[in-house]
Amino acid sequence: MEDGEWVLVRKPAEKDFWNPTSMDLADTSKPLKVTFSGPAKHWTDAIPIGNGRLGAMVWGGIASETLQLNEDTLWTGVPGDYTNPEAPAALAEVRKLVDNGDYAEATKAAVKLSDHPSDLK
Repeated sequence: MEDGEWVLVRKPAEKDFWNPTSMDLADTSKPLKVTFSGPAKHWTDAIPIGNGRLGAMVWGGIASETLQLNEDTLWTGVPGDYTNPEAPAALAEVRKLVDNGDYAEATKAAVKLSDHPSDLK
């Protein structure tokens, strides 16, 4: 999309929703892959990747690859120690819950892996 072009965004109709249950998972004639004909020219064309704390925009290229990085502590405004001393114990708890198949509780316990959001200003 070139700069200055507008895109009409509308509320999707019921017929627009993809129904994953109707997909034949045994059909491998159309492999699931994304291909691009060239590197991104605009930020909106780059591919976002990340895990919540560290993110990047992948611009593509063959001779040289461009990655635009973003790390969440860059946005706190001041340097600081953002480690959570309780994380190792929390990780052990999460692993135990996952090993026992209790995924809902493991998800709740995983919140303790992050630093305390109220401490960040």
